[in-house]
Amino acid sequence: MEKRFSLAQLDLLKEIGTIGAGRAATALSELLSKRVEITVPLVNFVPLENIANLLKERERLFFVIDMEMEGDLTGRMFLLFPPDDAKNLSGALLGQPGEQINLQDEMLQSSLKETANILCGSYVAALADMTKLNILISAPT
Repeated sequence: MEKRFSLAQLDLLKEIGTIGAGRAATALSELLSKRVEITVPLVNFVPLENIANLLKERERLFFVIDMEMEGDLTGRMFLLFPPDDAKNLSGALLGQPGEQINLQDEMLQSSLKETANILCGSYVAALADMTKLNILISAPT
């Protein structure tokens, strides 16, 4: 059964998302020692089985990191990086030019998973603070 949300509920979720994304951007900025800009998040409810189709519509490949939320709020968080962005971010973290990074490299994968842990942790902390819910996140995969 599909749930419908009111415009007010969607606006509230967008506001929570904006605050969470702001905290995540601040964490990334501190990690990179560089300015990070964000855009207003889009709020959309998509059945898990339809996510692959949604991404196919963009006709791009992504490096995907998956984390589960547990506790008072359950769900999944996906952090997606286009390959060039994944290489550039990993390169910045590792002190190497992004074009020298191989997508299969364990260091790239490890650095992106740790970045996802920091970003999603910051996002979930903002969500938990605002809602007073107990929310835990899994290790990134």
